[in-house]
Amino acid sequence: MILLTGHNSVVTARKKAAFSVWAACLGALGSTWLWTTAPWLVAAEGIAGEVVELPLDVQVALQDGKPVADEAFVEAHLDWANQVFERYGVHFSLHSLGTYEGTVAMESRGDRDSLAPHVHEGVINCFVVASLMDVDEPGRVRRGVHWHAEAVTRAHYVILSAIAQPFVLAHELGHFLGNPRHSPTPGNLMSYTRRPGLPFLDAKQLARLKRRLQRYLREGELVPMKRDL
Repeated sequence: MILLTGHNSVVTARKKAAFSVWAACLGALGSTWLWTTAPWLVAAEGIAGEVVELPLDVQVALQDGKPVADEAFVEAHLDWANQVFERYGVHFSLHSLGTYEGTVAMESRGDRDSLAPHVHEGVINCFVVASLMDVDEPGRVRRGVHWHAEAVTRAHYVILSAIAQPFVLAHELGHFLGNPRHSPTPGNLMSYTRRPGLPFLDAKQLARLKRRLQRYLREGELVPMKRDL
């Protein structure tokens, strides 16, 4: 498959300002009101209703003029992530799919930081690279990481290796949405040990997700999309 090129994630100043005012008003009411009164933000498994739609921008590395992953790779990761997170009131939509030219083999912190100039505002940024190595354990291969660029204030994004299995994006989005630590519980989304069926979040992890998402929305770091039914 041929990856789409270009980028359409620039948010107009009017839209972003309007949303910031709206989000600030909700923030002033406090998190209790926000998460118990707004049904489209209720993040509880088994509760029907609307969900918040978060934009995901994916940029795939070009190696020898060809993308290191195809659309099917992206679609598989996105589908799995939505199966996991829709139970908790969150859905991810592919806002933009394109390519970038630059470092394709992530072997150092500097390599990871080099992606920061490609970050777009108002969206979750995800980069697919040819390979990803652990920066603390030499020789250890990684499939994904939620990375905070040291040289750019507030720049953070998901990096996926082209060899990552479809469940890796969901795990990294768990980090992005407020859960930095791994869980020892098999089957938990933030655990390295998988179990049959969809991974889950526990109550404390879900509470952290709610708080982090509220902050992203209030500060305008993420600008939700209107969901197509």
